[in-house]
Amino acid sequence: MPTVFVYGTLRCGGKNNYLLNDLQCICQQYFVEGSLFDSGYGYPIMKQNTSNRIWGELYDVSERQLAEIDQLEGYKENNADNLSERKVLPVYDDSGYQHDAFVYTAGNALNHAFDWISSGDWLVHTYLKQNNLLYFAYGSCMDDERFKKAGVDHHFAEVKGKGILEGFEFQFSRSTDDGGKADLVENKRGKVEGKVYRIPYDAIDYLYKREGVRSHSYRPAVVPVSINESIYQCLTFIGVRKSHETPPTKRYSTEIIRGGEGYLSEDYLRSLQNRIRLLGG
Repeated sequence: MPTVFVYGTLRCGGKNNYLLNDLQCICQQYFVEGSLFDSGYGYPIMKQNTSNRIWGELYDVSERQLAEIDQLEGYKENNADNLSERKVLPVYDDSGYQHDAFVYTAGNALNHAFDWISSGDWLVHTYLKQNNLLYFAYGSCMDDERFKKAGVDHHFAEVKGKGILEGFEFQFSRSTDDGGKADLVENKRGKVEGKVYRIPYDAIDYLYKREGVRSHSYRPAVVPVSINESIYQCLTFIGVRKSHETPPTKRYSTEIIRGGEGYLSEDYLRSLQNRIRLLGG
């Protein structure tokens, strides 16, 4: 069964994801080396290099589905003027595990695109064009105190409620000089609770600075979050370089628990407290 890495409109929430609707996603957070560009026609294209990463999803598909994707991507075997070329390339998960998959790269007809997408994530690129955004906080950003100190609490005044993210687990897998930091690690049996804010676009610059996006500490991602049993696409942040879990500082632990109180379930809060205690935080 062919394996395909998708990074554009075929992703969950994308307009062409219906072609993969009857399939289970192998992994939501894989990456391939390359640079992502906006074609200007409502879809992205990839150019190969080793300088950047492109984030996407991994699927096993049938030969029929592969042919449908070929048609969508404008690929024909032995055609010199394809929109896209289909190649077998190594793709990786957050821990560095490698999997070979079909990847569609820019063909001769699309090599003119120069509108670089710095996040390497088409879902983030399109999501941030909205006026009102939903932000899923699962770590210290659930706590309002640092928002107030930074003078940005007005951006985070509207709390939509508790959000549940399936397919991930919470870990302190971002090791820093200031202790372990909260992170999302993909796990099909996992579930992470968090606090969902409705935020304006003006809040993005603060979040990018706080999360260290430009220094590649965390990266933005768009994930499906359940709020009152309805699914919403939400912006969140995932650690770029993962490590074994390390103890958080007392201050950081306090921010997480204090921020979650009144929103997260008692069972989930207890599980966080137990994790912190077992790590020695």
